[in-house]
Amino acid sequence: MSRQERSWIIAWATLQGIGLWLLHEWLIRLVGKGQYLSVIWPWYALIVTLPLSQMMLSPYRNKPALWWMSAGFSLVLAASAAYMGDQAWVADLPVRSVELRGFSLGAMGLGSWFVLLPFAEHKLLTRRWFGDYSLLFSAAWRNLVKLVLAALFTGLLWILLFLLAGLFKVLNIGFLMDLFTSRIFAYPVTAIAFGIGISLYTAKEEALVGIYRASLNILGWLLPVVSLILILFLVALPFQGLALLWKTGYATSLMLCLLAWTVFLFNAAWQDASGEQRFPRWLLRFISLGLLVMPVYIALCAYSLGLRVAQYGWSVDRIWAVLAIVTMAVYALGYAFAVLRRNAVWMLEARQVNIAAALFTVALMVLTMTPVLDPARVAVSSQVARLLDGRIPVSDFDFEYLRLQGGRYGNQRLQELAHNATHEHASLIRQKAAGALKVTYRTFKPKGPEPLTREQLHGRLTPYPHDAGLDPSFLDFLLGQHNAGDIYFNCSDNKPCPVLMLDLNGDGERELVLLAGYGSRIFSQEQGVWKVVGRLAGKDMDALGAARMQGALEALDFSAKPNAWRELWIGDMKYQVDAQ
Repeated sequence: MSRQERSWIIAWATLQGIGLWLLHEWLIRLVGKGQYLSVIWPWYALIVTLPLSQMMLSPYRNKPALWWMSAGFSLVLAASAAYMGDQAWVADLPVRSVELRGFSLGAMGLGSWFVLLPFAEHKLLTRRWFGDYSLLFSAAWRNLVKLVLAALFTGLLWILLFLLAGLFKVLNIGFLMDLFTSRIFAYPVTAIAFGIGISLYTAKEEALVGIYRASLNILGWLLPVVSLILILFLVALPFQGLALLWKTGYATSLMLCLLAWTVFLFNAAWQDASGEQRFPRWLLRFISLGLLVMPVYIALCAYSLGLRVAQYGWSVDRIWAVLAIVTMAVYALGYAFAVLRRNAVWMLEARQVNIAAALFTVALMVLTMTPVLDPARVAVSSQVARLLDGRIPVSDFDFEYLRLQGGRYGNQRLQELAHNATHEHASLIRQKAAGALKVTYRTFKPKGPEPLTREQLHGRLTPYPHDAGLDPSFLDFLLGQHNAGDIYFNCSDNKPCPVLMLDLNGDGERELVLLAGYGSRIFSQEQGVWKVVGRLAGKDMDALGAARMQGALEALDFSAKPNAWRELWIGDMKYQVDAQ
């Protein structure tokens, strides 16, 4: 690498570090920063991707095409970031609610940037976007190694800097730690170190190329193993049936992971098809069979996801899942077609498949950052349509999903539902939508059993002693608390909960102790009104349902005993002695 090229890289790294520092300083001083996400996120997109593109493509710095390509991509990403920021922010929700959208923007933006980088290099070198697959392949892996080594170099540098600061801090010299942790130092130094790490790759490029080629060769020998898994699972599936597959709830994820590993290991073994294949002919046939059955997995994944969508509608997770299935389908169908072509060079058409799949994946990633395929917009529209069409009861609809995970789209639809007057259950919809609009965090209220009648509740409680009977006013109080969702206990007709009657506080009046595992409560009547006065706690809570406890209850072997140790009070703080 020439001195001019290294200076070019370090100059862009310095600009990037200073830009990130200035942006951070602005954010610290900005009041109500959430409402400016549509401005903040585009600036981050520009400051991160434009210098990175210039550094990674530094050999072509004198070509005008580099400028319009790198600037064009960064501007497109900035526009997408502006849209994402605008849709993520909801005025009365905490800023943390946008973290998932921010992660999605970063992952999709940097992912599409990395995939397009080899095509940009191909264009700069040959004036065509693609055509020389070997060039695309080597550029992609070279870029990956560059970025990994640069990140490793930066991380090791910071370890050494903190080691230096720690040693001096032992000597009561703390200015180095203060300097290294200051933003004005950390941002530029990190960016410059990353740029130096990128520039160091060229000095040892031949050796590093040999290392990653050798690594791919080693990984390639796992391709027969994954092919065996592909075939064995399909052979076993008819004997066990599809029902077991759908019961797991994660079969689609497992199959997609298997397909992704197949694609990765195939390309590790096949690389750019420039050399002679290492596998014997019989093993190539076996691997080809594994590639040929990949579309079957795509069909299983699509069918499984289709069942979930038909039953529950679209959600953000299911939209990401269908995008993953569609992407894997391009690879699976393309590789199966290449196997059936049976060219003289094994899997020669895989070149075109990989190029098409890469560009298709970039298109999908970019579209998810626009209204066209925004997962939040699609999911919100699907769920609200199911509610209004009556496909889901109002009582079962998750209004908080619109509020907390639907972003601006979800809250706009929630506002509409809060004023709905056309649905047959419009009043209930308005009530629940208005309640959801006040929520800032998930309530996670447990969904208890169906409301009980007084007779049903009485049948699920067993008083001790048996002949004492339960006070009707206590039953009414407990029934109201249970049906309102304020008290939950796991009692049933087959396994009723014991209710002990004894004086626990020495006031001459009997309290009622409802034994329901960790939900055990103590009730007392004060001036004719029942209320919860405490919870039962102890190291033997797990034994409440044991057989020996049941025997002790039947023998009325329970009592209230004074504590051998008094409570310790320090100010208004109370402590109890746990005897050993």
